[in-house]
Amino acid sequence: MGDYLQGTLLNLPPAAASLLLTLLAGGLLWFIHNRLTRFDDHQVLFGDGNVAYLSQRAALVLGFGIAALPTITRTADDPPWSSLTGQAYELVWVVVAFVAVRYVVDFVLLRRTANDAELLRGNVALGVVEAGFYLAFGFILDGSLTGAAPTMALGLASTVVFGFLGLVLVVAVFWLHELVTPWSIRDQIRTGGLTAAFEAAGVLLSVGIVVRDGVAGDFTGWGDGLIAFSVTAVVSVATLYLFRWLANRLLLRGSTLGAIQREQRVVAAAFGAVVMVVVAVLVAAVVRTQL
Repeated sequence: MGDYLQGTLLNLPPAAASLLLTLLAGGLLWFIHNRLTRFDDHQVLFGDGNVAYLSQRAALVLGFGIAALPTITRTADDPPWSSLTGQAYELVWVVVAFVAVRYVVDFVLLRRTANDAELLRGNVALGVVEAGFYLAFGFILDGSLTGAAPTMALGLASTVVFGFLGLVLVVAVFWLHELVTPWSIRDQIRTGGLTAAFEAAGVLLSVGIVVRDGVAGDFTGWGDGLIAFSVTAVVSVATLYLFRWLANRLLLRGSTLGAIQREQRVVAAAFGAVVMVVVAVLVAAVVRTQL
């Protein structure tokens, strides 16, 4: 007991420093996003109570927290103080990546439309879908930062490459999902359609959860890593859609996705999104142990 207490007390200062470093990085991300807008974020959020903008910014904070988890998780073999240097590099990458993905989200969702202006108008549907993007990217970054590499340079390089590949896959699935649906998700979002928004956000978050395991793991070489990512991603997404269809048939009896969209059944769409996320968590757990 004495050795355990002594070890805990010795580890408290570096652990506190690690947590403080993470909070500072999160604060920096918040500050940068505030500077990128042309309005008073504090007033819009906490004065006006804009739910649409709250959805986006809350997801940004939560996505950052998910992505930062691997940076503050250390084993007993890690040097308590020197590991802070590596953590700082990783947190810088997380901040830069979340700033960059802001522009990706704007391009993917409502091209030729100022997304921030739509949020200020109270377009909750847009806020919900942007939230799905940020949370999905948080899971992808979490996976890209999970695992070990022979050198710090290789670790950072693999983190950037596989994080980018994960984001590309999520965007590709979003575009594919819009292509195979008989309605335009973007048009529905532009007019504030919450049924389409919940559908899209559920897809984005679910794909991010399953893709996370495709980018996670120790770096054993570029060839092996790319093959493992490709196989895991394809199998995971295909399994996700298969079991999502099965779950909807069991839980939303008589309510097809087309009917939900046509009749604007917001509650059914929201419940379907939750079901898809639950299925994604289960699929990711199975794939993690089998591939």
